[in-house]
Amino acid sequence: MWWFQARGGAHLKDVHKATGDISPIIFVWGIQRVLGNEFFDHAKKLWDDEGVKACFERSNEYQLIDCAQYFLDRIDSVRQSEYTPTDQDLLRCRVLTSGIFETRFQVDKVNFHMFDVGGQRDERRKWIQCFNDVTAIIFVVASSSYNMVIREDNNTNRLREALDLFRSIWNNRWLRTISVILFLNKQDMLAEKVLAGKSKIEDYFPEYARYTIPNEATPEPGEDPRVTRAKFFIRDEFLRISTASGDGRHYCYPHFTCAVDTENIRRVFNDCRDIIQRMHLRQYELL
Repeated sequence: MWWFQARGGAHLKDVHKATGDISPIIFVWGIQRVLGNEFFDHAKKLWDDEGVKACFERSNEYQLIDCAQYFLDRIDSVRQSEYTPTDQDLLRCRVLTSGIFETRFQVDKVNFHMFDVGGQRDERRKWIQCFNDVTAIIFVVASSSYNMVIREDNNTNRLREALDLFRSIWNNRWLRTISVILFLNKQDMLAEKVLAGKSKIEDYFPEYARYTIPNEATPEPGEDPRVTRAKFFIRDEFLRISTASGDGRHYCYPHFTCAVDTENIRRVFNDCRDIIQRMHLRQYELL
């Protein structure tokens, strides 16, 4: 119910009367499992409203899931009775991880055992029980969150929170021999924000104004230089932590990822699989 959250936080001053009349209806429908045509009619009317569009432009100031625009733009398709989610629809779905989820799978006759843990503050105390005898930690950060705040207090910058969390994991005395595979995720959304120019990284990270791209940085073909600079700045903020306190017993392996790009994830997974296998061999002194 981001619409109500934004209104309650005074993010939208000029609310059209028509949408104000619709809001209670949307709220009532929003808590039901089965959504009818009336809900979709009103949702479409809200999404077409200029006031709501203005509110959406400031969505970094309140909590809004990344897939909101994707699905709101597709209301006419989603509302169809014969609607079947596409692969992209499924990839765009977002549910906060609460608790610990265990997954076992096999790739090329190699068995993998993975734990997915929630990143919210109140979930972190549950992690330690998962870290016994792990080969590697995959740390996923939303690169596009540089202008957003965390859900817990609506004040702390999300990317700075991720950096602090990474630092605490990297320096944890029980994890000093466990390497970290760093997924700098949501590269597509980072590029959109940087190119739009509405939220400048230096407004949230003043040190960005002095940042220069390292010589070894290799941009993607056709990539805008502004995007290249932004993504390597974020990467280097994490590497600065790992190199400052590294003792040669564990390493950080950064990857630029876009979870909705299946080819990108396939390439990254293949790289990570090789890294994890090498770590496992090294852990048992077989390499």
